[in-house]
Amino acid sequence: MQVVAGLALLLAAGSCVGPAPPTTAAVSTPSPAPATSVDPALPGLGADDVTRLTVDALQDYWRQEFRRAFGTSWQDVRTIAPVHVDAADAPPPPCVAKASDLRGNAFYCPGADAIVWDDDVLVPGLRDRFGPAGVVVVLAHEFGHAVETRLGVDALQRSDPAGHPTILLEAMADCYAGAAIRHFVDATAAGGSALPLGTVERDAALRALMTFRDPLGTLAADTSAHGNSFDRISAVEDGYSGGPSLCARMTVENRQFTQRRFGSAADRARGGNLPLNRLVAAVSGDARGWYEQLVAARGVQGWRAPEPRSAPPCPGGGGDQGPVTFCADGAIVTDLSRLADLEDTSGDFAGATLLASRYALAARAGAGLSTTGFDAGRSALCLTGAYTARLVDPTGGFGLSPGDLDEAVGILLDQDWAETDGAGTVDPADHGFDRVARFRQGFTGGPATCGL
Repeated sequence: MQVVAGLALLLAAGSCVGPAPPTTAAVSTPSPAPATSVDPALPGLGADDVTRLTVDALQDYWRQEFRRAFGTSWQDVRTIAPVHVDAADAPPPPCVAKASDLRGNAFYCPGADAIVWDDDVLVPGLRDRFGPAGVVVVLAHEFGHAVETRLGVDALQRSDPAGHPTILLEAMADCYAGAAIRHFVDATAAGGSALPLGTVERDAALRALMTFRDPLGTLAADTSAHGNSFDRISAVEDGYSGGPSLCARMTVENRQFTQRRFGSAADRARGGNLPLNRLVAAVSGDARGWYEQLVAARGVQGWRAPEPRSAPPCPGGGGDQGPVTFCADGAIVTDLSRLADLEDTSGDFAGATLLASRYALAARAGAGLSTTGFDAGRSALCLTGAYTARLVDPTGGFGLSPGDLDEAVGILLDQDWAETDGAGTVDPADHGFDRVARFRQGFTGGPATCGL
């Protein structure tokens, strides 16, 4: 996060190793991320088995869905092949000079109608870290580019590059990947899928996609931009809920991209992170004013949001709400040691997201609404998204830095704290995918969509 005097510039996150091969749409080498525990779907099957199952399942899905969505038959992708990038005698794959150029990548080459991937480093790494879902989301993204080619999007990009920038095509491919994942999840639930994906694997797919986010400070207008993890996961979730037809209707006019540059050299030097003492003061000061205005707009005059305190703890405990707790007496208590650990592992806006969610509960109390129950927790998370949206391009005072939205996504995927109610309870049926969707609901729709 950053405190700014003028226009705040925000977002992206992670690192991308090497440019995409010419004329391709690539997924780049994953950036470092905490290890993820994934239930062992498809036990006993290695990376090669998973890629075979995935390719067959995706080809079959588009044979069925392409005609249903677009009224014409699907033409199978001509070439689908693993590449052994560590083999000195490996022949060059389509569209690149030598096999080693593909190291750490998967891509679709429209000129050759080919999907190829690094089978020595990329795919085994995805299988080990994220389970089959990591392989699925990457290959489903590349099939998404093949869909674009069959719909003429490549030609549209050549004739109208401003209207079809690279980041839009990448978002569309992510969206098509989300539609395919929905098909596999539904088929698994019905007991008829050779590629079993459930809610655990769905979250794992999103975690895998996070590792392919653009480097910090990349602009949406960059010709190599693929998107930060917030925008990429948003596209996957839109395809999951809206299907391929929605993906095909995406344009620069109806799609928001949240990547911005750093607002200052100092913010860049800090990696977009504020020291903890400044972070808590800045977020709480800004959030208090915003939530007070929200409560006042409901006709409640004179309510003042509390300042956070680090001690004493809540009377009665408040349940497990994570490093920040909303108390039954209306106070907000921070555990600075846990917040410091969270900032070290997940970035400053992970903690800021939790703090904003507890202020959302305080605002509900100020408006005379319940602060307990599953709906109260969901409302608080939605309001957190609405509050965060105002920080994207603020006119002054306080705003997001590159990576902040991605840090919010990370904590929502990994923990349920931001959705807990004032007693520390949360609907066990909700998963990371659902929490991100609820945050986005407020982010895109504003507080009116959040029950306050």
